[in-house]
Amino acid sequence: MDRRTTLPAAAEFLAWRAAHAVNEAGSGGAVVAAPHWSPAGVLLDLASTALALGLAALAVTRPGLLTAPDRARPLRRLQSGHVGDYVAWVLVGAAVLGAPALPGLLS
Repeated sequence: MDRRTTLPAAAEFLAWRAAHAVNEAGSGGAVVAAPHWSPAGVLLDLASTALALGLAALAVTRPGLLTAPDRARPLRRLQSGHVGDYVAWVLVGAAVLGAPALPGLLS
């Protein structure tokens, strides 16, 4: 057999098997409606994109306007930009957010 015909046939078979498996396991026979785009949703998407582009342009053209105030300087010293700092802050955030749920989990 030629490789040029075997590989596309195998890929087509694997794609069919994957689609069949997802259909069997995922939907459970339920009919899933197609996504509906509303005019309000599209306008919100366009507005958020315009705001993001505007803020990015402002940050590039005038970086002094978006600098942190002086009262945030102690917090800026705690974050040096090393990977370990990011890991430490993620752990601190997880602990702060998870601490209120702990009593409910232990009882």
